[in-house]
Amino acid sequence: MRRRAIVPVLTSGLLAALAVIAMVLSGVGPATAQQMSAQQASAQQASAAAPHGSQQTFLTFYGWWDNTPPGGDISYPGLHKTAGGTGTWADPITFATSTKEVKAGGRIYVPRVGKYFIMEDDCEECDADWNGKGPNGGPKLSHFDLWLGGKGGDPIKAIDCEDALTNYNSDGTPVMESVIVDPPSNEKVSADPIFNTKTGECYGGAKPITTVGPYKSKGSNVCLDDPGNSTKNGFTLGVKACDGSAEQSFTFDGTFLSIHNLCADSKGGNILFKTCTGGPTQQWSENPNGTISDIQTGKKCFRATATAVTAASCSGTAAQWTFPTTTTKR
Repeated sequence: MRRRAIVPVLTSGLLAALAVIAMVLSGVGPATAQQMSAQQASAQQASAAAPHGSQQTFLTFYGWWDNTPPGGDISYPGLHKTAGGTGTWADPITFATSTKEVKAGGRIYVPRVGKYFIMEDDCEECDADWNGKGPNGGPKLSHFDLWLGGKGGDPIKAIDCEDALTNYNSDGTPVMESVIVDPPSNEKVSADPIFNTKTGECYGGAKPITTVGPYKSKGSNVCLDDPGNSTKNGFTLGVKACDGSAEQSFTFDGTFLSIHNLCADSKGGNILFKTCTGGPTQQWSENPNGTISDIQTGKKCFRATATAVTAASCSGTAAQWTFPTTTTKR
């Protein structure tokens, strides 16, 4: 998953230093949108980061199971040949963003997880958020995608951890938080992994927020529908007039859209519901612009007519949806 957002860099060295020290000393952990300050939550503008500059950025997370096939290949190998790192200054963890914001090999420090990161990978959503009007906003919306690993762990739990650590405001806009670009080498480093592959635990015990309910097309005013309330592996997703029935109530946990313990799966064209594997063709993003896009490319979206739904172009109201508002936390 890739996103991005920045706010004007703090120009006062004293204010920047105080802000960073306060966050480090307070041991900031995984934050929900409600826990972030109003200033962070509303920040939308950006400027180029100065050395040791504290800036407001939208943070997302990705890992081993997001790649096709699963793996750690990176676009700009340097310190690492594949994605990795422990989070220290000497061995920072891989992150991805637009090269127009941070050049390959550039370091950042993220107070929320207490770790250093190094720019070694590309991020299509980050590029879009920074260069134009991306799924999370823009232009000049700063977005860093942080590697959390996951090799050898449970793919569903790893991806759920990515979702749990990615924060949005109640209106669907990305939460902005402090990141230090070109940091000093003496920031406090947490020994806790972002994702523990042995236990399946996410940093700080974070859990994804799940929504349950109907999805209504803004273009054709029909709802996603499980024809006949089928529980058969491999059924094709449909649409029909919204009626509030159980066959139109879908669960979304931040990546996986499911019903009857089956997950939406598509490489393009028809959308099938299959056994949940955590694979790339089952990973979806609900975006502030109302689209449901595939995480791998961000270019295939749930697109409805009055009689059918497919994974196709993301343009226009045919690809925009009203999402459920009922939430639960697992």
